[in-house]
Amino acid sequence: MKEFFKAPPEHSFKVGELVTCNCHGGVAILIQLYDAEDEEIQMNMAKIWWIKPPEKYTSNVWMHTIARLRKYKIAEAV
Repeated sequence: MKEFFKAPPEHSFKVGELVTCNCHGGVAILIQLYDAEDEEIQMNMAKIWWIKPPEKYTSNVWMHTIARLRKYKIAEAV
């Protein structure tokens, strides 16, 4: 939880992109970023929606650190 309050890393993520992470796996759509300069507090936080959840009982809507996300590449699925 404390990771969310750290300074957000520089990134090229955009809402609507497919992402995965190095901690959970799975595939998700990025639905909101909380690091915009016009925000009162910039956070290392993104809201994602799991397309392919990492576990059977994982909620589809998830808050995740930006720092651990990476863009999902179609080649990963093959």
